[in-house]
This record gives sequence, structure tokens and C-alpha cells, in this order.
Amino acid sequence: MDNEFLKAFLKTGLFEIGDSDDRLEKLRKSIAELQKNFEEDYSLLPKYTLVAIDPTISVDEPALLETETIVTKYWETLRSKYPEMPRNILRGVILNAINNVGISDPIAARIIYLTALNLYPYVKLNKEKETVKSLLQELGDIAEEDAIKEWSFVEEEPSLKLPTLKIASLQFGDIKLDKEKLLPNLRAAMTNSPSGHNTQHGGTSTWGEHFVTNTAKGIESSFNDALKEFNQSFNQSSLESPINKFFTAFKKSLDNNLKSAFTSLTSVERRSKLLWWKESLYSSSLKKSYRELESSSLPIVMGVDLNSLIPEVTPISVDYLLRDTIFLLKEKKDTPVTFGDFIKDISQKSLKEKLKGFFIELNEEKGRISITDFIGLLLNDRVTVNELQNRTGIKEKDVSSLGELAVTMLHDLLTKRLISN
Repeated sequence: MDNEFLKAFLKTGLFEIGDSDDRLEKLRKSIAELQKNFEEDYSLLPKYTLVAIDPTISVDEPALLETETIVTKYWETLRSKYPEMPRNILRGVILNAINNVGISDPIAARIIYLTALNLYPYVKLNKEKETVKSLLQELGDIAEEDAIKEWSFVEEEPSLKLPTLKIASLQFGDIKLDKEKLLPNLRAAMTNSPSGHNTQHGGTSTWGEHFVTNTAKGIESSFNDALKEFNQSFNQSSLESPINKFFTAFKKSLDNNLKSAFTSLTSVERRSKLLWWKESLYSSSLKKSYRELESSSLPIVMGVDLNSLIPEVTPISVDYLLRDTIFLLKEKKDTPVTFGDFIKDISQKSLKEKLKGFFIELNEEKGRISITDFIGLLLNDRVTVNELQNRTGIKEKDVSSLGELAVTMLHDLLTKRLISN
């Protein structure tokens, strides 16, 4: 557990637990249990992140109530000391738990960072502002470093490192013909054949056949015995072990080189796709140019299309690519738009029907949800614009832009993919 973050959060003075080490230990145990829940189920991270960074979160928020249940397991007198919902204590427990999970795993760090980034500009943090800011910066750095590895080129020239094949302990036994077995057969071959023929009758006589048969028999028997003894003296493992070791090391070096080459090729392909997408301005989902679409639909359509072109782990530069593409598409105008106006625009009947198909799976959980989930529910008539602030923490009057809205959409879509994988 990262006790330094807990100490930093306590120093904000957002809530007071006194000098009691006992209460501090109860908080640590609560954080540890919530952290374990997050580690077992990453789908909890977005909701709890959105709750933790919002100081005005409703006291009826399910994630807050679930956290209170955990804390009171260890701090039974919590409500005796704090009759009203101790919102800041519970937010502190959640923030510490997500921090511990995030610094331990780049994927968790990315889920938390992308989720928080969408809400952070619109919340009014108090004494905890710098602490939350430092948390997001650290998790963002972890996520970015991981993405750079995923998208990087291998600049050094591939070098296949061949190990040395050393066979040091290979030994062979002596090969000796058994004269005691060979000589009797040779002598037998020199005797007369059964028909009485001998050397004087020459090789074409029956003696020749008699000689060849007995000589071959003797030589064959002697050689077989000698080779059998040789095989028995040969230690097979003394040859197999160094050869296996050599090819194992060779395969490892080859695999590393192939992996490096494949990573570079993949990185080139990804960049090529993104550049082609930016230049063509073609929507693969709607089969038409983005120039033909209503402005209000661009954040949704372009966010969805770009999400289909990239892996879940992406560098922050992809956000800038998306913003810049919309900026150029809108003739270099980055006109501010309130969330209320944006939602009213996409709720118009003609546009609503076109965009509804982008939200097949709806998040109908109670409590805090992402702006993307809210838009999906809105287009499918599950919520109204009046519920925007309560469900997302964003007010209708909060200002964004088409580019920022598209990036928000992309973040939420990437987060869903990270969780599902």
C-alpha cells in the first residue's frame, strides 16, 4: 500500500481523524479491502473514479454507500463521530485505493486516468486539488510510458546473436574387432568345401562360395559386436544437451529479432492508418465523408471510427490527432459549445435516429456514469437532459468543444475495451 499518498491526502485537512493511530489503521484496512475489490474487477474503476474526484457527489451514490459499508466494518463508530455522510473520508478511501491499483498496473492506470480526465476539468476541487492533480499526473505518466513502448520503433539494427556450440565432454569408447571370434571363421573358410574342393579349384568352384560365406559371417559377427560395444560406450546426452542448448539460445535470439521487427512494422501500419484517416475524412461506420455530417454528430461518429482503428493502449498524441482533425474539418474554428446545447442538438429526431445505432450496449446501472454512457441512454430515451449533472457530475452550462467532446468519447470507448480485455 502507498502510505505516502494516504499521508498526503490526510495533510489536506479535508477531514480530521485526530492523532489516533487506531483510526488510521482502520482506514488502511478499508483501503486495502477496496483495493482488492478493484484488482479483482477492473469494471469498478470508472464508476469509483468518477465518484472520488467529485466533491459534490450525492450522498445517495451507490459507490459511496458501498464504500461506507467497507469502512464501517473496521470503524464501527464511524457514524457516531460523523452523523452525516462522511463523504470526504469515503472519497479519500476510494482515491487511495485507486491510486494503489493504478501505480501497480499500467492498464489500471490508463483506465483511471482516461476516466478522470473526462470529468476533472468540470469539478470544483477544494483542498484536495493538488493531491488529485498529482495522482492523475503520476497515473498518466505510467499509462503514457506503457503506450510509448507499445507504439515505438526499434531504432537499433537487428542483430542475430548466435551462441557458441561447445561439446566438451563428448567421449567415445575404443572400437576393437574380436580376433577370437574372427579367426575361427577365417580358418573354417580356408578348409575344403563339403564337395571336397579347395583353393586349388579357384573361386568359381563350390569352394569359392564356401570361402565367401564363412569369411563374411566371421567379419559380420566381429563388426557387429564391435559396434555394439561402441554404442554402449557413447553417452547420448553429452551430444544432445549442448545441441539443445545451442538451438534454444538461437531460437530466443531469433524470436527477439522477429518481435522487434514486427513491433516496428505494426507501429508503421498504425501511423499510416491514422494519417490516411485524417487525410481522407471518411467515416467507415457511415460510409460517407465527415464533411457531409452535421457538426453535432462529429464527436460521436469520429470518436467511434477512430476507436476502431487503434489498439486499446494509445499515446496521448492520438487525442491531439483527433482534436486537430475536427479543427481542420471545421475550417480551423474551435467554437465553444455547452453540454446542454450539444445534448439538445443530438436529441433532435433526425439526428437522434442516426446516432442511436452507435450505442447498442447501454449502461443502466444506478449512480454515476460517464458522459458517453449518458449520451447512449439519452438517445435511447432512458434518461433526460435534466439528469445530466446528477448522473455525470457535468452541468448543462459547462463549456467544451467538438474536439474535446470527441476526445471524451474516445477515452470512454477505450476504457470499455481495456476493461473487457
